[in-house]
Amino acid sequence: MTAIRRAFSLGATFAAALNGTMVMPLIVLALTRVRGIDEATATAVAAAELAGIAIYSLLLPRAAQRARRATALFGLLALGGGELASQVLDGVAALACARLVAGLGEGALFGLICANVAGEAQAERIWGQVNLVGGVAMGLLLYGLSLLPPSAERGPIFAWLAVLALLVAPAVLSLRARVVPADQAHALALRPAHKYGLWFIVALAYAVQAGQWAVTGYVGEIAKLPADHVGTWLALSSILGFAGAVAPSLARRPSQRLGFVLLGFAIMALSLELFFNRLGDWPFFVGQVGVNVGFYMLTPFVIGMLTENDGDGSLVLRTLVVALFGSAAGTAVAGYVFEQAGPGQFSGLCVALVLLCAVTAARVMPQIEGRAPARVPA
Repeated sequence: MTAIRRAFSLGATFAAALNGTMVMPLIVLALTRVRGIDEATATAVAAAELAGIAIYSLLLPRAAQRARRATALFGLLALGGGELASQVLDGVAALACARLVAGLGEGALFGLICANVAGEAQAERIWGQVNLVGGVAMGLLLYGLSLLPPSAERGPIFAWLAVLALLVAPAVLSLRARVVPADQAHALALRPAHKYGLWFIVALAYAVQAGQWAVTGYVGEIAKLPADHVGTWLALSSILGFAGAVAPSLARRPSQRLGFVLLGFAIMALSLELFFNRLGDWPFFVGQVGVNVGFYMLTPFVIGMLTENDGDGSLVLRTLVVALFGSAAGTAVAGYVFEQAGPGQFSGLCVALVLLCAVTAARVMPQIEGRAPARVPA
């Protein structure tokens, strides 16, 4: 498989694997239109999808390495079946089960990606490419779904997500688990302190990203922006934000990693200050673009360092659980903190957490580079 074809196959699988998290606000909105489901219940039902991803990642982290085709078929069938069931079923329990099944399928698809890139040197390059291809696809999907005409019922959103699973099936089935050469296998092990340091960065970065995303609607209300403006700016900022992944996709030397990571955190911090402390359409839009650019600039480098020390994909799959935990925690507390502290103090807290991530990266990443074996990218 050529490098370009591989990048597009991984990106398409990535888009299917994480589409639920990208369009989660629209999923919650669709569920609220089901009889007997209010907003709080809809959020809990939608969270079952994230639980499905986490359950798969924890229980079957090596399945893609051992049974690639079975994992691919399970992922596609579970994702497509869960989405179709969500389109036609009623009732809290039935819909929660459908979202859980969809999440299990998404976990399996992400496991295929992890098995394909496991142990790859300078893995930030492939993760940057995956984020570019998959991210643009997910952003366009979010934008397209946001343009669907309002409906008194749940609308066709779940049917479209099922169609996405069908469209990416050829790409998913083409992925192969990567076999790490025997002379490299012994080096694929991070010290616990280094692994937990990278996980700390992942959890905190995802918590800030998800937390600020969760209160964007409140900021739009404070700025008195029309609801259609808020939706359009958020959709476009999601698409444009993936431009940050250009940096890791083009990186040529491991020595560039820390510089780009610190630059990504700096862009996030400045954008958070702009977004929460300046009102209006352009600060809202530019701030969100900046947060996303910084986030997608730095995360491929951090995930890449874990990937190149991952012999079978299980380490990165467990990292997904860490990211989901961070996202869930950030989302859970963001609304309360924002209401109590206001936008100024909320942005100050976010910036402080971003700086804590940057300090941790500056301490941990050079230590990992100092002990990493010299390997040639595949």
